[in-house]
Amino acid sequence: MRTNGVRSRQIRPERIRMRIRKRAALAGGAIAVATALVSAAALGLADSDTARSVGHGTAVGGGPPPASPGATGGGPATPAAPGATGGGPATPAAPGADKNLFPFGPPTGNGDFQVPAPPEAPTLVPTIGTKTTQRLYGTDAFQKAVSVTQHVWPAAIPANAPGETDNVPDRPWGVTLVTPDDPLTAITAIPLIHFPDDAPILYVTKTGIPQVTLNELKRLGDTGIVRNRNIDAFLVGAAANRGVRAQLKAIGMTFQSVTAPSIPGLANAVDKVYGGIQNPDTGVPQMGTSASSTGGGMMDVMIGPMDGEDWQYALPATHFSSHMPVALQWVHKDSIPDETVAALQRRQGHAQIYLMGGPEQISPKVAKKLTAYGSVSRIDNDDAVAFNTPPKNTVTSSALAFAKMWDPAGEMGWGIRGPGHGFTLVRRDDWQGAVASAPLSHLGFHSPLILTDRADKLPPAVDAYLKQVAPSYLQTPAEGPYNMTYVIGDWKNITWPLQAHVDYISEMSNRQIWNNANGSRYSDSGQP
Repeated sequence: MRTNGVRSRQIRPERIRMRIRKRAALAGGAIAVATALVSAAALGLADSDTARSVGHGTAVGGGPPPASPGATGGGPATPAAPGATGGGPATPAAPGADKNLFPFGPPTGNGDFQVPAPPEAPTLVPTIGTKTTQRLYGTDAFQKAVSVTQHVWPAAIPANAPGETDNVPDRPWGVTLVTPDDPLTAITAIPLIHFPDDAPILYVTKTGIPQVTLNELKRLGDTGIVRNRNIDAFLVGAAANRGVRAQLKAIGMTFQSVTAPSIPGLANAVDKVYGGIQNPDTGVPQMGTSASSTGGGMMDVMIGPMDGEDWQYALPATHFSSHMPVALQWVHKDSIPDETVAALQRRQGHAQIYLMGGPEQISPKVAKKLTAYGSVSRIDNDDAVAFNTPPKNTVTSSALAFAKMWDPAGEMGWGIRGPGHGFTLVRRDDWQGAVASAPLSHLGFHSPLILTDRADKLPPAVDAYLKQVAPSYLQTPAEGPYNMTYVIGDWKNITWPLQAHVDYISEMSNRQIWNNANGSRYSDSGQP
């Protein structure tokens, strides 16, 4: 570069800063520091970063620098960035950060600004989202359930506003309370979520309501379930305890307890309660109970295996049962409890029965006995045409098979084989998150449950499925449709890199590119 005819060598600013810092450190005195700052200013580099790095060097005599007025501790106070709220002191970058991940150096601190809750709803918790994913964060079952209800129900319109009692998107009509220590009870309670209850899951303890749940009950301010005597809450199983009842009474909420001495008995009791509300003509939940609904009176029953850990095969049923008026019942591998028989008998031979799991979970002997009460189908990963040797059935593959499945006889399954849909991603061992996120299939994107075995990686078949149903366009990305995946839990449940990976493989792509082997169109799901 030439300036007034004189050739000058252009030196990179970072190299100059390094020389300044080295000179100040070697001199070890205030004069050297001042000289360095003047040198930096002469070069136009005495910005705040350079000034801080030099001015915070070794003071005269080798001791620590003097503290700024009002500072506490060994260093000067660092002013907050404009607009920042909280966040605490800056955290230095981790040593050995991946240079390929951060080519310009890793960022420091705990976030340069914080997102406050809206003043009208101070208990709302901001979460992390991307283009095609949304994290619903929680470190425990109570927080996860609250994150879901905060996302689904804004509760922003006054309860006495005209039409608010029927304003489905704003406030729920009730709530369903369960404890986070009993998966079979929590799964059994799921049918109470669906209309006309509109009662999402929240967690309580065996002795009372934790503060995070109590605050959410107050924020939601449910309207009351008009078809059930304006009851506000179902207390299912151990949630029906003295402490919970007392706290609900104290804030003016009414409730109904649903209990039984056994899990099959509880499922039968839930079926009676829900059936009496949803279809009072017969007391049995069914589709097509009015001129504006479809289903032709079908009475779907999803049956889960209750032995050992086999109940995990029933997890996908939680989201579908919150989506449609479907019963959930239980069997042992080789026998049918009397309470399950009683629930099926109420269908008078017209039940559409779906077994959650393969022959290893529910035996062919039980399947044959169940035919006395209706038609029987299995929901697993087998296909007698595609596989000569039956594949090993797993919880994750069964959930995936159910996301693709569609049985018009019972309007059963999600039938998602193309884009334009939502999904809920939960780690398989986080049953509390799976149950709590069921309302995401009740309203909004109506998202089926997808399971992963690991926090940091998708099973190959799940990864391939999300790529298959990712949208692709023919003319412009504005054509849509688009996908959304809800990610449930904290960074230990499902890592940030995995969330980012799901976002990456779910993005819109150009179908006309020669090497694009992924992506679908909306019509691939049987939609027009």
